[in-house]
Parts: sequence; C-alpha cells; structure tokens
Amino acid sequence: NFRFLHQMAENALRNNPPLGLVRDFQVESDGEHKGTLDLKLNGTTIFVDAARIFSLATGGGATSTAERLRAAAGVLKVPSDQVEAWIGAFYHLQALRLRCQQQLRCPLGSGNRVNPGQLDRLERSILKESLRQAKNIQGRLSADYLA
Repeated sequence: NFRFLHQMAENALRNNPPLGLVRDFQVESDGEHKGTLDLKLNGTTIFVDAARIFSLATGGGATSTAERLRAAAGVLKVPSDQVEAWIGAFYHLQALRLRCQQQLRCPLGSGNRVNPGQLDRLERSILKESLRQAKNIQGRLSADYLA
C-alpha cells in the first residue's frame, strides 16, 4: 500500500544524518552528550528503515539490511555501485559503534555515541562519507515515497 509506505518514509526521514551545510559534524552542543553524535539514531537506523521500506515495496523476503538492499536494488533500478556504497556505509557505522564501545571512546553509558574529535583523520573522513550515504539513501526515500 503506497500510503503505508509514504507514512513509513515520513517517519524514517525524521532522523537526519548529523552533517552540517559545510559537511562538518553536527554534535550535541550542551548537556550530558556534549560534543558527540549518535551513530545508531542518526546513522545505522537510517539504513535499516530504508531497507525495510524498500523490501516492503518490492515484496522482498530478506531479513538483514544488506540482503534487503541488494534484493530491492534490481526492482527499484538502483545501480549496484550505489547499493554497495549504502551497505558499506552501514557496515562502517556498525563497526565504529562496536569499536567505540570496546575501546571506551564513547562517553560512559552512551554506547551509540561518538565524539568525532576523538577520531583520527581517516576515521573522521570515512564517518563523513558514511553519513553522506545516509543522506543519499534518505534522498531516494523522499523521491520515491514523498514526491
């Protein structure tokens, strides 16, 4: 049902990747999580939601995010290199969350948050590109289900 997909897309587009106009990170400006961004809420969840919507739209039966994206790509005519970029970004964000949790780079009690200032230059660059891919997949959702 297109109306249902439309509502799911509206909901999925409420969480935005934390990138500013100049492509700097938008981190929390005050409070307990000052200087951090949420890798789950504003990162991986974007890919999971999009994969679910694409899977429902195409009648897919896959259960993992990567499988859903790959299965829907052909039906939705998404170039394979674009889908693989989305999947790579999703996997990078998941891996960064795990590394952060294991190395205690995240503030205590906030295992999904990272302070980009504590990442090395390469990690920050890859994080920015991963968040750009999140913005890209949201653009696809918006074009397909909100236009």
